[in-house]
Amino acid sequence: MMSDLVKVCFDMNRESFQALKRMAREEGVDCSQYVSQMVEGCLKDFVSRDWTLNGKDRRRHPRVDVSIPAISCVKFSDREMRSYPVVVDDISRGGLRISFRDVSPEIGEKLADSLYFEVFFTVPELSQTVSFYCKRLRYKVDRDMTMVGVFEGNNSEMASMVDAMLQSYIA
Repeated sequence: MMSDLVKVCFDMNRESFQALKRMAREEGVDCSQYVSQMVEGCLKDFVSRDWTLNGKDRRRHPRVDVSIPAISCVKFSDREMRSYPVVVDDISRGGLRISFRDVSPEIGEKLADSLYFEVFFTVPELSQTVSFYCKRLRYKVDRDMTMVGVFEGNNSEMASMVDAMLQSYIA
């Protein structure tokens, strides 16, 4: 739709513009199309890493913010499994977000490459220890390492346990 389009103008030096023209020509498009494709690609990458866009939660299930100390066993790509202290930052019916505090850059790289993790913690309101096996969806590294995962093996027993836990936080 034409009404959805916004015109963006910016200045650049002549040398950069010449390089841009060459790159666009190699792709078989004009400069405007090339810049538009580059910006779109960067925005898609940003949105895939950012968990919110314009303040809207992108999750299917509403999340509940918590702060629960836990242990996470992470399965690395080389089949090694290690445990780390973490904090469960939020949970929903579909998954959870955990934070690793003060991890070294080397461990951060290994965590970023991991595909699965398991989290063990005691739900304070229920005095019940739970374990969730999750497939890592995304991660974020700033001061700490944060990982988001979806529950694997989602069955009715696990769903009712998560619902009970969520109700204890909402009530």
